[in-house]
Amino acid sequence: MIPSTQHSDEKSITSEVENGVPYNPSDVDVGYDLYVQGEQRQKEMLKNGISDEKWAEASKRIARKIDLRVLPIICIVYGLQYMDKQGINYSNVFGFQKGLHLVGQQYSWVSSIFYFGYLISQYPLAWLVQRSPIGKFLGITVLLWAIVLMSTASCKSFAGAMVNRFVLGCLEAAVTPSFVLMTGMWYTSAEQPFRQLIWYSFQAWASTIGSLIGYGVGHIEGGLQQWTYIYLILGAITALFSLIVYFFLPDSPVKASFFTEEERFIAIKRIAANKTGIENKRWKWYQVRHALKDPKTYILFVLSLSAQIPNGLLTSFKTLIIKNLGFTTLQSTVLSIPSDAIQGISLIVAGYAASKIRNSRVIVMTIGNVTCIIASACLAYLPLENRWGRLIAFWFTPLQSIGFSLGLAMVSVNTGGYTKKTFTGATMFVGYCVGNIIGPFFVYPSQAPRYISAIQAMLAGYVIKTASGLALGAYMLWDNKRRDRIQATSGPAFDEREGQRLSLLDKTELENPHFRYSL
Repeated sequence: MIPSTQHSDEKSITSEVENGVPYNPSDVDVGYDLYVQGEQRQKEMLKNGISDEKWAEASKRIARKIDLRVLPIICIVYGLQYMDKQGINYSNVFGFQKGLHLVGQQYSWVSSIFYFGYLISQYPLAWLVQRSPIGKFLGITVLLWAIVLMSTASCKSFAGAMVNRFVLGCLEAAVTPSFVLMTGMWYTSAEQPFRQLIWYSFQAWASTIGSLIGYGVGHIEGGLQQWTYIYLILGAITALFSLIVYFFLPDSPVKASFFTEEERFIAIKRIAANKTGIENKRWKWYQVRHALKDPKTYILFVLSLSAQIPNGLLTSFKTLIIKNLGFTTLQSTVLSIPSDAIQGISLIVAGYAASKIRNSRVIVMTIGNVTCIIASACLAYLPLENRWGRLIAFWFTPLQSIGFSLGLAMVSVNTGGYTKKTFTGATMFVGYCVGNIIGPFFVYPSQAPRYISAIQAMLAGYVIKTASGLALGAYMLWDNKRRDRIQATSGPAFDEREGQRLSLLDKTELENPHFRYSL
């Protein structure tokens, strides 16, 4: 049975609003009043002969403004955080391990400790992000991690590198969950997959730029150890961009200075159609309980965990694996670029398809995942002497990011209630951290050049991730049909506007009988 809009842990905001009774403003989303005004404004426009087509044109104009003013900042910050995190991979081929006197599995621990910091900070950051002006919060966070990144160049030992990477993980943990929330805050459900995969693709473009920076560093003949230049250059770039984030990234559509008053109404009305809400500053524990009772939370956790085991080993060992196929250090740096390009292009194509073809997200996820299964199987079992065949297979393994990034889109598109959305995203990133912690430990130097344990771990991760994506789609399809059956017999008639209004009263999708999952 679909839960009622009433909940024992929360007073009924719905009935209070309907009856004109005063209610606590913290119980409703940012922009609720603008939504009500926007509804009236749309009625007036229609009454004055302005058609639905004109309203749709205005909506497209709003989307273009967001694409020009908000999306580029999100893309560049996401690219910077990925490139900065990858600094350990670039520096590894320039003597990072030798410079810090690392032995045995110490390099794997230095790589993995980043994700311990990421893991520990997930839920505290989820609470902090919800209660802070998100643009200002991210600007400060980006500056702090830039400082930590540059300080990596001063590390002299295993212990120093461990502390440095742990703190870096704590700070960078704010970025991706915040951007998942922001994508849902600015874009309609139809627009979200394309935009989300655009900013997610910047990990590929940033990786390409990082490889070129690494190639350039390989030609530096200075007084410092070569590997230290990686951290000094990347940290300086990030520090400069943090100022742009602080001063130019709006906290929400309500506070966007580049909107006119009318555009602000339309921007809120657009997002209300998602029926997942916009932003609410009050942490609601009953929504955490909703998340813990929701099967999607656990499926997304497993999907994230299985996706990041391959990612964890690729992030730290990509250039090393390519080098052991029989290429030089500089060749290995350059030969990682095609995989980044394939990843970036495939993400944009997948995002476009998922946005334009109705209910195709699970299908697109599955295509990306199956491609990775085939690629990792080729990498594992092609003869060693077929180095180009194995290299080409390796280039296609980053397509796993299609499944993971669309999994993130499932959080923003298919989760109502701001606390529930924040908590679900944090839980997914717990899986992300655990997978990335585990991944590097499947790489055994003694198994070079085939690294069979690493490749088998990749293959297993891709298989489990594919099954998780299909299970998620099957559950949401089943629940949509269940909701339809209830409404056809004993439930309230489906009402699009009522579903929008309930979402802006910060109701979860479990409380909103007018909500349907996007597949």
